[in-house]
Formats: sequence, structure tokens, C-alpha cells
Amino acid sequence: MGIYSVKLLLESTVRPNMRASKTFEESIVLVKVKNPSEIQQKIYGHFVDVTYENADRGQTTWSLVKILDTFELMDDFEGNIDFKEVYSRYLPFDKPMTADQVIDLYSLEK
Repeated sequence: MGIYSVKLLLESTVRPNMRASKTFEESIVLVKVKNPSEIQQKIYGHFVDVTYENADRGQTTWSLVKILDTFELMDDFEGNIDFKEVYSRYLPFDKPMTADQVIDLYSLEK
């Protein structure tokens, strides 16, 4: 089995969006798979939309937008490492932004 770091882009959708803002999250998680072709199915199977009530009594939904990159690790880890987050940063904007604009602005696919 191989261990891979997988860089993801997640998007927050707020309803109603009173501030006309947008937040994305860049995250890197680890997954263990037998074959690299299983990564996409495993990631999309795990990262389903999560919705909760926000402070404005509206709803916030976090969705997986895209798998940005994968990288095979040569180290071996003990225990269950699936979906352990090793890096995360929020990318907040004061105006509406699309995922493609964020990817280009921060060169996330490089």
C-alpha cells in the first residue's frame, strides 16, 4: 500500500450571504491506498458536503471543490493515517470569488 499526501481545495457557501464574502480552504491530508487510481474515489467518498447553522442563523456548507495535487510519500507510518490533516489555511475574500480565480491567484496547482 502507498501513502499519499493529497492537496485539496474546499469552498464555504453561506446562505444568506449578508457580507458578500467568500472563504476557501487549502488542505493537505494523508491517505493510504493500494493503487493511486483509488485516491479520487476515496477522497470524494470521504469529503461529503457538511452544513451547519452559522452565527447569523443562516447555513454554512463546506464542499470539496477539487483535488489539486497528489504526492507519494516514501515514509511509513504506524497506525491509521487516513485523512489526517497535515496542513491547512483559510483563504478569505471580501468579494465573491470562483474556485478557478482562487487557484490562479494563489498558484494552487503548482
